[in-house]
Amino acid sequence: MKKLTLRSIVSVVAAAIAAAPGWAQAPMGAQAQSIKGVVKYNRAPVSNEVLKVKLPRPVERQLSNGIKLLVVESHRVPSISLRIMLPAGSLRDPDGMPGLSDATAALIRLGTRTRSSKDIVETLAELGASLNVISGQGDGSIILSSLTENFDKALAVAADVLLNPTFPQDELDKWKTRQRAQLEQMKSQPGFLATDRLMKVLYGNDARQYIHPTAASLDKITRETIVEYYRKYYAPAGQWAGISGDITPAEAVAKLNGALGSWKGGPVERVTLPLPPPIAEKKVYLISRPNSVQTVLLVANHAIDRNSPDYVTCQVMNRVLGAGPSSRLFRIVREEKGYTYGIGSNFNAARVYGYFATQTSVRTEVTEPALQEILTQFADIRDRAVPADELADAKSAIVAGFVLGLESSAAVLSQWMTQREYNLPEDYWDTYPQKVMATTAEDVERVAKKYVPLDNAQIIVVGDVTKIGEVMKKFGPVEEIGPEN
Repeated sequence: MKKLTLRSIVSVVAAAIAAAPGWAQAPMGAQAQSIKGVVKYNRAPVSNEVLKVKLPRPVERQLSNGIKLLVVESHRVPSISLRIMLPAGSLRDPDGMPGLSDATAALIRLGTRTRSSKDIVETLAELGASLNVISGQGDGSIILSSLTENFDKALAVAADVLLNPTFPQDELDKWKTRQRAQLEQMKSQPGFLATDRLMKVLYGNDARQYIHPTAASLDKITRETIVEYYRKYYAPAGQWAGISGDITPAEAVAKLNGALGSWKGGPVERVTLPLPPPIAEKKVYLISRPNSVQTVLLVANHAIDRNSPDYVTCQVMNRVLGAGPSSRLFRIVREEKGYTYGIGSNFNAARVYGYFATQTSVRTEVTEPALQEILTQFADIRDRAVPADELADAKSAIVAGFVLGLESSAAVLSQWMTQREYNLPEDYWDTYPQKVMATTAEDVERVAKKYVPLDNAQIIVVGDVTKIGEVMKKFGPVEEIGPEN
């Protein structure tokens, strides 16, 4: 049997999508492509071959400092990408000091013992390389990308940044000034106000509630607290690293041991926080934004984490409900009703986060019918079986997007990093398309009833209270909140 490569899979999927009605027809005289082996579910056919996808396996190695390394080798493009995970996310910020992890990630690139911030920027630009230090929620990461011929020099810069940062006081002062200005600006953005409130509603008892520094925490962040945070959490503490592209496993180990061999660190325990159950009672949180001509609507509640056995089924359900331009929320709330320019829903499913949310912005005068339509669509997907053609289209789109997204070695590596992060089965991605295509209408209805909030919806509304305050009482008990709270 002919070996199925990612390139051939992508070709099969692209051909299958192009063959669907509504896509451009082949030019006159062009030879028709064979569709043998394609199973057509109404308008969106999927090749049986796509369901047999087998991701290239990474090579696993261990560096001298204990870092576990995944290598995805591909010589198609002369470039290399490196990602090193760190136990340095925002959930490790000390009590009363949200933003410390952000400050550390921002300042670490702004000077070393031998390089100024300007030197770092100019050197990376000359090499055509990029270096980013990211403070996520549960973890952080360092990401380096470079052409193969310049990778050694780029890696030397990255190692210097990681091992020898100076955290200049003047750069900290400028960062804090920018953060204060941004914080004031964000308070005027209704989308920010809605998301900020959502996290307080869902996680008001722990650090997950913070999505930004506060004015008080900025006053507490000092160079000394940054240095202490760096020493604790910028360490090779059993986290994974991944490298992909134009490099062999032996070369990767040699280069990384040479550059980072002196980087040592003890074990750091993972952040563990409980995943709360769905909030039982419906409630409306009405945030005042005087004279606003639009209303932000955000409907949410707790849902699944990434390891939930319902994860794949929820992705299929959400593809029907609110993911993409063919979803119900987009087609009905935007296209048919004309209430908004954009709307979508998603599951934020991670290790210590798990919630479902829908968000949109509508004209003030259509706030009530828009919110009612969102809840109507929630009720419909919970209580009525998804038609076969709509379900088939959703599943086909997910599979096609998954396979098309594996064309680069960096994308393949990303999937394997996810598999290792969440300890998913070794064949998880090989069987992912089959799991998607095996999802039934009954499965969709089951997870919709379980995770799409209706009678217990947490509704965050940002708008002109004088115009929408009374109508919001139709949707549940209302708590009015000032923009500063």
